[in-house]
Amino acid sequence: MRTNEKNSSPDAASPLPEVLFIAHRVPFPPDRGDRIRSWNMIKYLSDRARVSLACVTEEPISWRTTEVLLSTCHRVAIAPVGRRRRWIHAGAHWLSGKSLSEGLFWSRKLADTIDYWSDVISFDHVFVYCSSMLPYAERPGLRSIPRVVDLIDVDSQKWKDYANKASFIRRRIYRSEAKRVERLETFSVNTSKAVLLSSETEAALLRDQQRNRKASILGINSGVDYKYFKSKRTRGKHASPSLRIARTNSELRLIFVGGLDYLPNVDGLDWFLKEVWTTLRQRIPTVSLEIVGKNPTMRVRQFSKYPGVHVIGEVNDVRPYLDDSDVAIVPLQIARGIQNKVLEAMAMEKPVVLTSLAAEGIDALPDKHFVIADTADQWLENLAALTKHPEARLQLGAAAREFVEREFDWSVCLEPLDALLGIPPKADKEHQHARA
Repeated sequence: MRTNEKNSSPDAASPLPEVLFIAHRVPFPPDRGDRIRSWNMIKYLSDRARVSLACVTEEPISWRTTEVLLSTCHRVAIAPVGRRRRWIHAGAHWLSGKSLSEGLFWSRKLADTIDYWSDVISFDHVFVYCSSMLPYAERPGLRSIPRVVDLIDVDSQKWKDYANKASFIRRRIYRSEAKRVERLETFSVNTSKAVLLSSETEAALLRDQQRNRKASILGINSGVDYKYFKSKRTRGKHASPSLRIARTNSELRLIFVGGLDYLPNVDGLDWFLKEVWTTLRQRIPTVSLEIVGKNPTMRVRQFSKYPGVHVIGEVNDVRPYLDDSDVAIVPLQIARGIQNKVLEAMAMEKPVVLTSLAAEGIDALPDKHFVIADTADQWLENLAALTKHPEARLQLGAAAREFVEREFDWSVCLEPLDALLGIPPKADKEHQHARA
């Protein structure tokens, strides 16, 4: 258990609100969708409140990560949960009628730390990130404190989507998990001040499911760091030469970026390669596809058997790979919430071809800001058109960049948190700092 605190006594008086942020993963580095959202929320809140971060991790945490978190948060507690222990907890929770998700992220040590903090710190609000962390917010010292829950997506629906594509045994497990997670979602709307979702589309879905709700259900869009995701005109400037793929002058260079152990990503790529790729290669023999992301599964690694497909895996910086591509593809057949991979590619001025499911929550105009393709024929037609008209790719990319700058600035997306957490306007906060 790693616990760190800035140099002040735990109960030191502060003019700033005290917010306990409970997350199911260490939010830094922001290298996957849920971490991107939680990290940007923490950065936003820490500029306006004293944030105490409590989270679990299944991976080793570097001191650099701890330093970054402590420079942002006032207190940080990180509880390791080993793979074997996680599944023991998951099984125990399952047998008791709870969700697997609750067990996978349960840590007695983190619960004890939260109990101690609640004894010595007068928290103004508890912010729960992900439904699986709700049991921590039910600790005796926190039950009476106003609570905001960010469900991110309607995970019960995600499990139902998984079940629809699964084998018989997995289907039964996924459907059971869907019911148990839906109970968590109901609990969150009955015990919280507000429940947040990563898009208005997801919020509308939860409102429809939870008709007798007590909490406000709000869509707060995930944004994009468009200052970071900015196209570099000098190709490969930031790339690691050992990771680059030597290519001939391909007519069309496609890229997919995303976590390669995440079922919707793996399933979407599998569909694209089986249904589209062979015919696409026949029509455009020099087309290539780079697959970039963390933790490629064995199934993903086997995608490299397809001619022209290169599984790159994890890289330090995805921007050079996006820069070197002509078109970003997002062929998801299962999707919930706003896809960060779409916003990042758009910010990099890449034309994006994606399914209508992957586009949900992004209120952009098809054929102006991105291109929608759901069937194999639509994918073939649109990719062929982008190959023939490079000027159209440039126009799409430029329009996409302008759109995300205007609509998906994190600081604007997260403004509703101020009122929800009782945070004074920033000008007042700066005045309080000056007095302190």
